[in-house]
Amino acid sequence: MVLARGPVHTPCMVQPEGPLPSNVRSALPHQLISAASLPASWDWRSVNNTNFVGVSRNQHLPVYCGSCWAFAVTSAFSARIHIAQGGNWPLITIAPQVILNCGSSAGTCYGGSPQLANAFMAAKGVPDETCAPYEATDLPCTAENICKTCGFDLTNPTALCVPVANPKLYFVDEYGSVNGTTNMMSEIYLRGPITCGISATAELIAFDGSGVFVDSTNATAINHAIAVHGWGVDSQSGLPYWIIQNSWGTAWGDRGWFKLLRGSNNLAVETDCAWATPLMN
Repeated sequence: MVLARGPVHTPCMVQPEGPLPSNVRSALPHQLISAASLPASWDWRSVNNTNFVGVSRNQHLPVYCGSCWAFAVTSAFSARIHIAQGGNWPLITIAPQVILNCGSSAGTCYGGSPQLANAFMAAKGVPDETCAPYEATDLPCTAENICKTCGFDLTNPTALCVPVANPKLYFVDEYGSVNGTTNMMSEIYLRGPITCGISATAELIAFDGSGVFVDSTNATAINHAIAVHGWGVDSQSGLPYWIIQNSWGTAWGDRGWFKLLRGSNNLAVETDCAWATPLMN
């Protein structure tokens, strides 16, 4: 079914069977802060008048690709890099295309796992998006498909693309999973955005972004991944909500974002989430 207000959606988050990898060495945020100490609202788009969040992107261009898992992970991780930099320049956008090209163990355009993507970034590192623009397809893992430039020789402006030697790579340090409302809030508040699986329903695909989305179908089958950047309480309805960045472009929802009911595991959002800290050099 194709809906006018949203993309076609087929499952793009597929968790493998068996235990997922993790690398947890530090105390977890929920062990360091009490639920009573958490603020009533938090939004990494505006903390002390600073935006720590990157631009909204579209996994469905130039063609459909079930890469939500890679977009959700890189959106959350990019924001955490910016947080670790204190909001200072440069604002990094990690390249999901490189994870598609080289992280086949984590997933493909037919779906993948945010936790396995974090494990891949910990082992191999990923450059920013200026190295590898999104192409919505699984490409071979070559030096050129990790970081390239094209036609840079002024004597030959039609020169083919060539690899960039020794590109700057960004690595995950610690990574793991988190679930449950309070634990998620603690993780987001102390360390930054997280990635969560949700059940993308027909209602969500058609959502115009106004108000708080509340699923009416009791959907629990996780088939999509998003980045959760904060929370709040709606002033009109009084509903608590999560602040979520999607990967369906700015034509969807509220310029690519939406608010989802918080505290009731709506769309299974509080069931399967992942976090990763950046390795800062």
